[in-house]
Amino acid sequence: MESETPKLQNPAEFKVSKTIWPLGLGLKVDTISPFLGKYRPYVGQPCQTCTPKSMEVFFYKQYTQLGFRNALHITEQDSRFRGWLVRRLSCIVFICERSADKDVSSDFCQKILKHPRVQSAKDKDLTQDEPVEHAEPTTPRSFQDTTHIEVLEILGQIQKSLCPCLTRIVRWLLVKVLTAMFLNLQLHTGQVATLREASKASPGIPVVFLSMQRSWLDGLIIPFLLFSQNLQVPRVAWESTHCTPLFRTALQHIGAVFLPQQTGSPALSEAVLSVYIETFLAEGHSLLIFLESPSNSCPCTLSPIGHKWVQQVIASLKSAAVPDVLIVPVGVSYELSPVGSASGGEVVPTSSLGALRSLLWWLLPWSGSLGCARVDFAQPFSLKEYLCSYMWRHLALPLPLQKTLLPYILGTRSRMQEEEEPEGDVCASVCKEQALADRFILHCLKAAISCSAAMPSHIMAALLLHRYRKGVSLSRLLSDFPAMTEEVLLRRHDVGFSGQRWDLVRHSLNLLKRSVSLHSVPSHDIYVLCRESQEAAMQLWHQSTSLLSVYLYEALGACAVHAILSQVAMLGVVELLFTQDELTEKLLCLCSLLPRTLLLIPPCQSMYIVCQDVLDKLIQCGLLSMHEDPSAPSACDTGRRRFVDQLLWRATDDVTDSDSDCIEENIKRYYKLGRSEHHAVFFVFLCRLLGPILRTYKQAALFLQEKREFLQETESGYVHRLHQYLLQKAEQDGSFECAERSLAACAVNTFVDLGILSRHLDGSNEPTLQLSETFLIEENCTKLLSFIEQFVYGD
Repeated sequence: MESETPKLQNPAEFKVSKTIWPLGLGLKVDTISPFLGKYRPYVGQPCQTCTPKSMEVFFYKQYTQLGFRNALHITEQDSRFRGWLVRRLSCIVFICERSADKDVSSDFCQKILKHPRVQSAKDKDLTQDEPVEHAEPTTPRSFQDTTHIEVLEILGQIQKSLCPCLTRIVRWLLVKVLTAMFLNLQLHTGQVATLREASKASPGIPVVFLSMQRSWLDGLIIPFLLFSQNLQVPRVAWESTHCTPLFRTALQHIGAVFLPQQTGSPALSEAVLSVYIETFLAEGHSLLIFLESPSNSCPCTLSPIGHKWVQQVIASLKSAAVPDVLIVPVGVSYELSPVGSASGGEVVPTSSLGALRSLLWWLLPWSGSLGCARVDFAQPFSLKEYLCSYMWRHLALPLPLQKTLLPYILGTRSRMQEEEEPEGDVCASVCKEQALADRFILHCLKAAISCSAAMPSHIMAALLLHRYRKGVSLSRLLSDFPAMTEEVLLRRHDVGFSGQRWDLVRHSLNLLKRSVSLHSVPSHDIYVLCRESQEAAMQLWHQSTSLLSVYLYEALGACAVHAILSQVAMLGVVELLFTQDELTEKLLCLCSLLPRTLLLIPPCQSMYIVCQDVLDKLIQCGLLSMHEDPSAPSACDTGRRRFVDQLLWRATDDVTDSDSDCIEENIKRYYKLGRSEHHAVFFVFLCRLLGPILRTYKQAALFLQEKREFLQETESGYVHRLHQYLLQKAEQDGSFECAERSLAACAVNTFVDLGILSRHLDGSNEPTLQLSETFLIEENCTKLLSFIEQFVYGD
């Protein structure tokens, strides 16, 4: 980083033309390739532990189609017709030539009405609603007609028949709108071929797409991409349930499905919904479910609506209604997310007017282009195989943080250990079913995020926010941008760009023009400064979160090392060696503190395996080097070992470092932090990647210490007060990236899990929060604050 900021002159205008870029920088303009040598990182592989057979069966062995195509670029070659008129109406010909979406069968409603579970729910409603004294006895025929109408109303709330004409018109308009919004919409042809081959290898098995969500437009883009490739178009589980009747009906006619509204009997609604999913999947239809709420903030917020749909899909398979379900995780990447750019639009529109207002905002001339977009399909895997593998391992539920992390914070427990509840009466069946759905969602969301590509604006935002917050020259950016691109590729993540670095840097800065400013300096260079505003900081933070999944393990390790360094900072130690036990303990504390939606640890891995992977990552990138105990004898000294006549065997599960023929205790492993300038810069960058989340937790602990007078408050009210406190602190220290409402809600949820705040249901729709008696003591609040502060890197 530059030690002094040069004198700035004449702020440069953001233009796409090359006139704003000075010549004579003395840099060689080379080309950035998304390949390492001859190979491109293969992303989206299923878990080898949970689904080994799916990885072999559904793998497209003739994986030769490595190219990309722009799904919005529709020409005469995409249709079977040729000619002058076709070239001008190629989009209309292409839309009309595709096969129509598959609708449900004609007797679909009758199958649901005659299902035993629906009939049982009807009879249960009859016995519950029957009055004690009948003024006028109701005939069975009239009750049957009433329940029949009620079931049809519930089905009408879930779905309606497709309208082919309306669907084609919407998709034609969608092509025009997306062409005006994005430069291109990338689609990997090899991934489409893999999906097509997997569908042919398992005929009659329904496909469920589980996608991350960056915008409400994803519900229209993903079906359109499948439609353009002549694949079966899925029904879309729409996120918002509070739509106007007209907008809801229009969405249902083009393929959206909704959860039923709780207007009648809850038992009957649940029965109709479960039977609907079973019948829908049994007929071979596809379904698209979004696992997170439509936001590009971090950590990602899991969608309760998506969780409900996933539970129904798992229940359908366990009830043997379908033989198997093919799961396809979907990753979505935007150079500039519509959620972050449309400040005047809604996150999820609830009316036709709201959707039109969001689209018009994106199409306005001053809003600018949103860059490129890309959709990635991970390799499919079998849900049946996943469930069998899950049940075979008998995974126990982890203990709550109130029993593991909180005693360590308060000092009543000396060590932090990973523990699980034993199987038995402690874990009810409902909790196990909930844990199964939660772990499956995290497993699929990790696959979707890992296969999503990093865009140039993501790399540029991470460099400007976490490495050059106080400004950087353009020549420095031109040298760091390709270096970070290679680091992303080395970590087996794909990038969604290629070309000359000069053009990529200019294009990225043009997309981030609301967050940065360009200034000319006397040295004939350009200086890039981040704007000091909440909107600028939030945009950079939202864009840089895509790289958090790339460097997550290294960032966890860097913050754990920083916690150890902060404890010995006052001792004046020059050569610091820390043991593996110390690092593992700090990593366990940090991983327990952070939200699970950020870590996305699959259920097949324990926390100790993750900690070991973190240490391996730090050694690979050069931040840590392994050393022996300086006080122990050398490893080549044979006198250090004392052999015995009798051979000592050990169990095969014992994977410790002790030798079977040696009585000596285990040799400790020591690590040393890299001392070069490159290692120091990289260490600071990794610590700052997790900085906004950890700083929010720190500010929440300060808020708890300063505002301990409240007795009881609604959860939304407490989150609002904390958010206002974060905004107030951001005005003082400039940490606007921490003033995010989703981060405030995440901190509140973590404090509830820790037992700092207790959640109560007093009969109202919204729970209330109350401070626990333990943290009414100021000393305990101070311990919590010091525990969080050790992981926060200070500027």
